[in-house]
Amino acid sequence: MKASKKNVYYIEVVGRALDVLEVFLDESAPQLSLKDIAGHLNQSMNTAFRLLYTLSEHGYIVKTNKMYRLGPKLLDLSNAELRNTDLIATASPHMDALRERFGETVNLGIMIDAQIRYIDVRQSLERFRLAEVVGDSDPLHCTALGKAILAFLPPSTAHQLLCARERRRVTEHTITSLSLMKAELQRTRERGYALDLQESTLGGFCIAVPIRDESGHPVAAISVAGPYIRFNEAHVRTVVAALREVAAVVMEKLYVGRRGSARTARSRRLAPGSRAALL
Repeated sequence: MKASKKNVYYIEVVGRALDVLEVFLDESAPQLSLKDIAGHLNQSMNTAFRLLYTLSEHGYIVKTNKMYRLGPKLLDLSNAELRNTDLIATASPHMDALRERFGETVNLGIMIDAQIRYIDVRQSLERFRLAEVVGDSDPLHCTALGKAILAFLPPSTAHQLLCARERRRVTEHTITSLSLMKAELQRTRERGYALDLQESTLGGFCIAVPIRDESGHPVAAISVAGPYIRFNEAHVRTVVAALREVAAVVMEKLYVGRRGSARTARSRRLAPGSRAALL
């Protein structure tokens, strides 16, 4: 419940800024125009613009082609809480081990708003490295993380996601054709891992595998990425094996193991002679 504006402790300008952020929740739209936001707030265009400008300066709002969307800083604020969630907490020590073993950057990503959102990263300790930032987003079609998730979704869902955003050419190696991308996802599905062959960054190489729940649905993906001159196809077999092992452990702990524990606990509660069995 919002504080009354008559309350002596209420800072109206802060309330207005928070109202701007809440517009995106109320409208359930990823992007809104200045006119839309001003109308929703019942504020002048000038006032809404100043609020949006201030929020964008702090990273809470991003402006693109005269449209506004929520910025990555919001995820940064919640990152401390995110680190306590099961997925990140479970994957974290294995990400440390992967970086230690291969010396390259390790990424954990989930799909949000038809993009890959980095929810945890272990930066390579090398000075020349591929670096991602927690909270940042990248396209699905040109990232190994994105392709690892798309490949194991129902084809109709993958198609919708590929069409939800522009498949822009990031480098000369980026796949933008829908038919070629579907063929790439088929190859990814068959071999069980995804590759980014300088498709998102020139001189970069990335290998990713999906993390799936007990039904096989991809809930996240984990990758190892590095400069192509140092990290390339020669490392695929070893890295894929390590990533698959981590994905299997995370899946076991988050889904299979938990479900088994729940069943065991339920069996104990219903065992003959137990209090639950007598009720």
